[in-house]
Amino acid sequence: MYARPVSEQERKELKRMTRQEVGRVSRRAQMILLSAQGRRSVEIAQILETSDVTVRFWIGRFNVHGPAGLYDEPRSGRPRKADDAVREAIVEMVQDDSKEQGFLATFWTVACLALAVAKRAGVCLSASCLRGAMHDLGLRWRRPRLAMPAKVDTEKASKQWQLAQAVIEAGPEAAVLYADESRLQLLPPIRAMWQWLGSQVRVPTPGSNVTRAIFGALQIHTGQWVYLVRERLLKEDFIAFLEHLLVLYPGVPIILVVDNFSSHTAKAVREWLVLHQRLQLFYLPKYCSHLNPVEAIWRQLKGTIAANRLYGSMQLLLETVDSFFAELTPEAALRLAA
Repeated sequence: MYARPVSEQERKELKRMTRQEVGRVSRRAQMILLSAQGRRSVEIAQILETSDVTVRFWIGRFNVHGPAGLYDEPRSGRPRKADDAVREAIVEMVQDDSKEQGFLATFWTVACLALAVAKRAGVCLSASCLRGAMHDLGLRWRRPRLAMPAKVDTEKASKQWQLAQAVIEAGPEAAVLYADESRLQLLPPIRAMWQWLGSQVRVPTPGSNVTRAIFGALQIHTGQWVYLVRERLLKEDFIAFLEHLLVLYPGVPIILVVDNFSSHTAKAVREWLVLHQRLQLFYLPKYCSHLNPVEAIWRQLKGTIAANRLYGSMQLLLETVDSFFAELTPEAALRLAA
């Protein structure tokens, strides 16, 4: 028994199969190439150390199906334990609270889920099988992200309207600012960065951490940015920043919008506002700190000058902060604040 005449395209494919396919498929391609040279099946069996029956079988497959006939046909295999019913049960359980299902863990682990599947579906899955099923369902093991509570300030609409009404009544000469504070420290904030595989970057830490408070305000009409560095974030420091704004904006009404931080709502601040009515203080709705555009400027500041970088002293860090804000144009500030 010999292989039928082999075309040039089939010969190229057979040679490719001898180089690139798995061992058994590569040997079958070699059988056909040897048979195409006129070698008998018995001789081919001796060369490849197999049986004459095997050589004849694959020659027959090639004669009918060509090179594609040399591959193994799909096999049914053992039925999956994690069938559709089990997968449906997994989907339902991962959406439930593990505590409510009687487990001590506060979230689902593979061990807890395997026990739950065995109890509910009557199927015992190994850890690897269960992980594979969960991956197929689109589940991944990774850290969650903290989020603000799903709460709404019942006075949100009225607070926003009061602010809008105050801006309208103050007229175009008023300075309308959003303000916020942040903390500067020698300990570098850690951010994701490109690193060589197998070699994690080590960011040095200071011998002792030193902190400063920075207060900043953005004039939303002009993009002017003003800031003040203080020792702490106390109510006295916030009042000092308010007095700083009175000096920077003389003779005009000032509308200042802040969040509900404790130093903003302190009794001393309210008493100060009574004596300085040229500055009106408005509070953002609760749970809406994302409405403050100054947050974006803090992110840009820390991501540009502080992330993954240790400064030798607080003085050097503050000088770098001054340089950053000196280069921050009004257009860039408004663009960051969106």
